[in-house]
Amino acid sequence: MIITNLEIIVAIAIVYAGLVILVQRRLGNVDKMYEIRARMSSSQKHLMQLIKDNAPKETISEKQRELMGISTESMKLQFKPMLVVLPMFLLLYYVILPMKFNMGLNVTVLTYTVSYHFFFVALLFVVGLLFSILFSVYDRRRLKGKYKFGLMQPSFIEEPTDT
Repeated sequence: MIITNLEIIVAIAIVYAGLVILVQRRLGNVDKMYEIRARMSSSQKHLMQLIKDNAPKETISEKQRELMGISTESMKLQFKPMLVVLPMFLLLYYVILPMKFNMGLNVTVLTYTVSYHFFFVALLFVVGLLFSILFSVYDRRRLKGKYKFGLMQPSFIEEPTDT
């Protein structure tokens, strides 16, 4: 059985995308990210309500500062895995792939002929997106009791109040 260049590129893209998801889930705390998203969503709703109610400027600016703090915390959690993932990608893209494949190599998929670099990046994007969706569905099921999920962001499940 002869393994083609196309199959090797597909295998490398799938392995790399899986590795990226693994690194992101290990270095970035998934549960904490959902908690931060929920806090951010709640703060944004509250801020919009304050603006609608013509609240004092001090109250609005205080809520905006709180929202900026939450946003900064979110960016820190997302940045940590990038310190590992980006060097891995650069090493793979600029060192390992050129060692394995000729620079002039083109890949034909269906009726389209593209360079292997373009094909690799496009495939990596698609596979990474699929993996992200699968893990997002898994996380939503796992955290269903803690958060209610809206269109874009999760929010805390609010406890019923006794009146």
